[in-house]
Amino acid sequence: MKKWMITHARVQVVFVAGILMMLAWRPVMAQTPPSARVSATQAKRVQVETKISSVTVFMSGAELKRTGNASIPAGRSELVMAGVSTDIEQQSVQVGLEGDLTILSVGVRKNFLNEEEVKEDIKALNKQMEGIDEKLGRQKKSLEIYRQEEAMLVRNQELKTGNLALKPADLKAALDFQKSRLEETYARQLEIEKSMKELELEKTKIRLHLGELNDRKNLSVNEIYALVEADKPVQSRVEASYLVNKAGWFPTYNVSVKDISSPMQMQFNANVFQSSGEVWKEVKISLSSGNPRENNARPELEPWYLRYVDRSISYSQLPSFTGGNMIMGRVVDEKGVPVSNASIQVKGTSQGVVTDANGVYRLNNAAPGAVLVASFIGYQSKEFAALKGFTTVELLESSGNLQEVVVAGYGLSGRVAGVAVEDDRKQRKVTLNTTTKPIGVSTVYQPISTRYDIKEIYTISNDGKVNMIDIKRISINADYEYYTAPKLDPSAYLTARILDWQSLDLLAGEVNLFFEGTFLGKSFIDPATAGDTMSLSLGKDKGVVVKRTMVKDFSSRRFIGANKTETRDFEISIRNNKTQAVKIIVEDQFPISTMKEIEVDRREHDGGRLNEETQVVTWEVNIVPKEEKKHRIKYTVKYPKDKILQLD
Repeated sequence: MKKWMITHARVQVVFVAGILMMLAWRPVMAQTPPSARVSATQAKRVQVETKISSVTVFMSGAELKRTGNASIPAGRSELVMAGVSTDIEQQSVQVGLEGDLTILSVGVRKNFLNEEEVKEDIKALNKQMEGIDEKLGRQKKSLEIYRQEEAMLVRNQELKTGNLALKPADLKAALDFQKSRLEETYARQLEIEKSMKELELEKTKIRLHLGELNDRKNLSVNEIYALVEADKPVQSRVEASYLVNKAGWFPTYNVSVKDISSPMQMQFNANVFQSSGEVWKEVKISLSSGNPRENNARPELEPWYLRYVDRSISYSQLPSFTGGNMIMGRVVDEKGVPVSNASIQVKGTSQGVVTDANGVYRLNNAAPGAVLVASFIGYQSKEFAALKGFTTVELLESSGNLQEVVVAGYGLSGRVAGVAVEDDRKQRKVTLNTTTKPIGVSTVYQPISTRYDIKEIYTISNDGKVNMIDIKRISINADYEYYTAPKLDPSAYLTARILDWQSLDLLAGEVNLFFEGTFLGKSFIDPATAGDTMSLSLGKDKGVVVKRTMVKDFSSRRFIGANKTETRDFEISIRNNKTQAVKIIVEDQFPISTMKEIEVDRREHDGGRLNEETQVVTWEVNIVPKEEKKHRIKYTVKYPKDKILQLD
């Protein structure tokens, strides 16, 4: 059995070769009887029923594989696979067949007949909707009439007969008449209200059906065709694969630390979403760290010609993206799905970047506290402060110009794979559930990417919602240590140092941090920026108390001649209120003179390690429970007395 496969690019080669052959054999074809030429060019249409059997989801985009069986007659046939989304990369289409036959061409086209059928169905439903609206209008008018009659009967309960007294028989007849009419009025109102509810329910069903038809009209009216030729009838298995755009996945992590004497527990989650126009029903899913949209062409150096610099251009004002402080974060929509290609710009400058396929931005040399502006087509721009660490920015859909912009919204809600997620646009609460087990996943290492093959069968709806899949859980032996710089912040930050992190197959992603059963907030893992040791900040621990106070008895200010001499003496105290011993790195610093008139002298740092270049002093302190340790840092600065220095 032979298996033939032809891509869109090879179709062009076959097509060109066919034209050249036709031109070469034109005299022979001219002598061929017309009936023979017709039979050679006509193709029998063979409809092939296929279903999506497997999906490989990339960081951006997904490759779908359809499978089915076909009975192919002898001669030339056109195999047609319908119901394919319009969200498809035509160059990615491949068709594979088994059997003794030849594939002549492969392509994608719109099925206008199916589209017309859908349009006719939409027209019929719209007409049905108009009929229901007309019935509802009549029912509302009838209900209004009966309610007016009810009000009139109630107002006329007191009979006015002037000076004439009603006989008992007349009074009874009047009361019976009013009772009868009220009962009839109430009954008719109930019937009308019931009928209106039924009409509204029918209207809702039609509206949902219209939504499905519109999706089919816009997204699922493509068909893949393959022109094949066989010498004899063949029973063949058909495989078709193609790439869709509106799909992807991004990794997130839940990191839980019970205490500093226990291993760190890491849960690796994959967040899968798609709105490609087709339901991935009961399919095998693989997740790839690759991105087929990346430019895979290797760079090549061009000749470097030196030219004089144009002094009219102020190069100091041009954006710089090397070195400096890194500002990182992710841009998401209202439902928590990453927004790729969103713009992040420093307000008032030309410095900016765009987010990657996972909505992540990295901005160098942005001053802490600077105002950043996040923007994307179809969303309201949002200003926020540039803060160290990882910041998640949520963009809201714009209320204007929605007719001109198509915006896909995704939701993150429910309980998936042991993780409960609550989304209310204002606050997201993530709860780590360690009682469930992750699904079976096998990891395949490829030359330029990693693939995770999920063993369970999944259904991913065409609704754009995020489906969270628990890929794996890892117990990591980490070295825990605390860090504090009390001059800046009198807090003890717990840090987990992971030595052999390269063997964990981590991808860049957002982290939910849990320490001693408490949710601490979010961080970010970026293996691209990690060294031999990956450090993960777990946040502040109030069980370790740090204070930095000035020792007034040893701090002074003196005036000698034209100079002023100031002495600063600080005491740093660290107290361990936890039940376990802790190791903490304490840092402070001496000032550095930038001119000869300023002299820094008499530096004392109580046994700390001094970095001569940065003048940073580091103490490594081990403290047992309930113990307190103290360190001192002292320095003297002499400078002209008519100047002012900030020494505190």
